[in-house]
Amino acid sequence: MEHKRGTNEEKHILWVFLLTALVATPPIYQRLSEAHRLKQIKTVKHEASQINATPLNDFLGQLKGISPQGTLVVLYTGSTEGHLEPCGCFIGQSGGLPRRATAISSIRAQGFSPLLVDLGGILPTKEPEMKESVLSMATSPNDAVAETLFVNGVHPLDQLRTQKVLESMRLLEYEALVPDKVDTNFGEGFVTDTLAHQEFTLLATNVEGLWSNAQSVLMRSVDDKKVAVLGLSSLSLQDTNVLDRLLPEIQKETDFIVILSNLSPEVNRTIAENYQDISAILSHGTGETDKIGNVLLTYSGSNGETLGALLLNTDDTLGVSAQQIALTEEVEDDPQIRELLQDFYKQVANDPQLQAGGERLFSDEPLEQDPLSGYAGSQACATCHRKEFDQWAHTSHATAFNTLLTAGKQFYPECISCHVTGFRYETGYQIGNEEKEQLADVGCETCHGPGKQHIVTPLTTNIRGEVKQQVCTECHTPSHSPGFAQIVEHVMPEVDHSRTEPSLKEILEQRMRGPMKPQVELFVMSFCPFGVQAEEELLPFIEKYGDAVDFNLRFIANLVEDADSEKSKFTSLHGEVEVIENLRQIAVSQLYPDQFFDFLLCRAKHLKSAWTQCAEKLGLDIDKVNQEMESERTKRLFEVDIQRSEALGIRSSPTLVVDGKVISGGLWRGKVSGICR
Repeated sequence: MEHKRGTNEEKHILWVFLLTALVATPPIYQRLSEAHRLKQIKTVKHEASQINATPLNDFLGQLKGISPQGTLVVLYTGSTEGHLEPCGCFIGQSGGLPRRATAISSIRAQGFSPLLVDLGGILPTKEPEMKESVLSMATSPNDAVAETLFVNGVHPLDQLRTQKVLESMRLLEYEALVPDKVDTNFGEGFVTDTLAHQEFTLLATNVEGLWSNAQSVLMRSVDDKKVAVLGLSSLSLQDTNVLDRLLPEIQKETDFIVILSNLSPEVNRTIAENYQDISAILSHGTGETDKIGNVLLTYSGSNGETLGALLLNTDDTLGVSAQQIALTEEVEDDPQIRELLQDFYKQVANDPQLQAGGERLFSDEPLEQDPLSGYAGSQACATCHRKEFDQWAHTSHATAFNTLLTAGKQFYPECISCHVTGFRYETGYQIGNEEKEQLADVGCETCHGPGKQHIVTPLTTNIRGEVKQQVCTECHTPSHSPGFAQIVEHVMPEVDHSRTEPSLKEILEQRMRGPMKPQVELFVMSFCPFGVQAEEELLPFIEKYGDAVDFNLRFIANLVEDADSEKSKFTSLHGEVEVIENLRQIAVSQLYPDQFFDFLLCRAKHLKSAWTQCAEKLGLDIDKVNQEMESERTKRLFEVDIQRSEALGIRSSPTLVVDGKVISGGLWRGKVSGICR
């Protein structure tokens, strides 16, 4: 009998175990699957964004073992094509004039006097139909001046970009440039009227002397050796017979011969094969460094992504070597060149002519080309598609415009197309038009097409129900989203409207894959018990992310005019005591940022006790905090919180906002049991 009872108990336990396993397995599998998905995305994006170049610090380390007196460093760029800096669309981008300047100054600081040259191709490249394309897109107030946009067929934005590139070259003290055929994109006169009047030399060995600042050979000395630098320009026919005439004489006088060439790669290889007394050929564009007999053939890179460095050493054991220097985020911006670019963006922001242009997406899609179509904004979709709208609101698409705001490029037409909805369409987003602000961000209609017809008459034929991958790749190109083709199946779940709502962790980690830190704001009233619960719930969670997340605690209050003192004063739902606590917590955040979370969590447990207990426990200077509470800085920060909450229409404590979008409470509230309002 005992045995039978024991057997039944064992069966009961087994059934309980099996049922528990059945209930627990799906969530566990889902978490593991999600973790694997995120890891795959992170890995592919990281690998795809890597650049094959030497970190600047590693290159500087190499220079420490080399004598500046016995080495000529030739720093070279080429095929910049008007690129001032990376677009900022993803983490790990290399390039930019401000970083280039820092790299050059760092090399000079090591005691070297490098020869700084450019292989040409500084002008933006535009298709021949660019003018007609922009003129046909005169759909907004910014385009009212479209007829006057082009000077000699060139858009004024491209003229300004080129002006900034040339100004940076002057400040960086470039010594020579080999004019490229690309540099006639602004007309044949650009070389004679502009490049010919720069402070650097036009080095064109194979072109007859057309310009006052032109030379056929630059001579340099290193130790007791001589270096000859020649320039082969694509402005001339691919005729290299000039080398037959010049090289025999140059060889008698020099120890190194370096050629800067923007001729075709095939011609440069032929030169290397036929003239083995050349030390190195620096070719424009991209390619793998190669040794052709005795000749080193290397490339400048393109779009200003790297800085080339050729080392000519009088010590035969070192000889001739070349490498590309990476200009990634580890290289800080040069302040002077950064200021030059900031001035560029300010000019664009203040000039409608410069804002005209920019790409019109989906030009082959029937909905976008239908003259009856129009854009309404994502909020209009929410009436019938609330679940889908809420899912979209938690994606990176819903905060795409923030990237431009953070970078100060919200007026820059070449960036805007992929960060708003319907740019360059008559009813789409327009720069500076407040009535079109609802079309900022990548909204529903970016993927599904303009929706005004669908709103009036909901049919499957006047909206894109199924979104094809080619719609995504209009913006997710290799240059803006490296590796996207490899991870598309992993990222599609993030825009799948049928998926379950993401957790706060998933939202943050998705945003952290982008170039900007997630901006997390928790709005509370300091004496609201639910706000305190939110702090206890969220602060330990946020702390785990450290500097990867930009967190701000903001206070909900009011700023009112005081008729008696003619000054403004603060009021709050829980009275004067809450105003004082708000100011106190702001003061602590400024004086003791590293201990701020600890102070908040301590106050959460002892809010009705004297605040000095927590201050003493954490070693805070009480008098210093009291003084800071009365400071103009603290009061101004309190005003900023109030203005921010009013701008977002937030009156409930607690409210969580990520990148300017309110996050629904079900995704994070946990033990938070209510709200104050």
